[in-house]
Amino acid sequence: MIDNWESCPTPWLLSEYAYVAELFGEAVVITNVRDERMLRALDKVARATELSLRELLEVEGIPQERVVVLDPSAGEKLSPEDVRRADVVVIGGIMGDHPPKGRTRELISARNPNAVLRSLGKEQLTIAGSAYVLKRVSEGCDVGDIDLRFGLTIELKVLNADVIVYLPYVFPYERGRPILPRRYLEVVALRTTFFEGVEAEGACFENSEEFEHITESARMLHIIEARDS
Repeated sequence: MIDNWESCPTPWLLSEYAYVAELFGEAVVITNVRDERMLRALDKVARATELSLRELLEVEGIPQERVVVLDPSAGEKLSPEDVRRADVVVIGGIMGDHPPKGRTRELISARNPNAVLRSLGKEQLTIAGSAYVLKRVSEGCDVGDIDLRFGLTIELKVLNADVIVYLPYVFPYERGRPILPRRYLEVVALRTTFFEGVEAEGACFENSEEFEHITESARMLHIIEARDS
């Protein structure tokens, strides 16, 4: 499950959610979606509900003791055995702050006091990165055996200008390359270079078709390089 705490369906957020759905398919449920725009935007991404995580667990008859919440502040790392024992693993639908503000513990862990809390390490991952690590752990891999690197620097060219975007999060790597959602670099770069500040004024997507349009528009950017920092 993804416990959503964002109200604006931005390209960046939707690309994160779409990647989780790509990894886990119909098993993905996004809770706490109270905004109508978000519900419409998620229509073709995954099953979404207005119910809170706690409410949905009660409806489904799942005890909190069978739920693992991925919380960066947890003292113990997620293990394959944790995943095997759990009926549900929860990823926070929270776009991270830098430095982290502990919103997962405040908004999710504290509201589900009997859930099992596990981390993927001390540093903050993206939603998509957390899903990838969860997938690997569910397949029997230890978190410590996964290549995780802090910081991602994106160099790109916008028209005639050279732009550098830095993401202060942990990203999983395979064969020396970061594991990212489809056109993630372009979507993040578009948000940073063209839409910075616009989201605060209410310019959010109204449906899934708008997300597809902006994702395709991201092709206009030329990514020069993406590297760990």
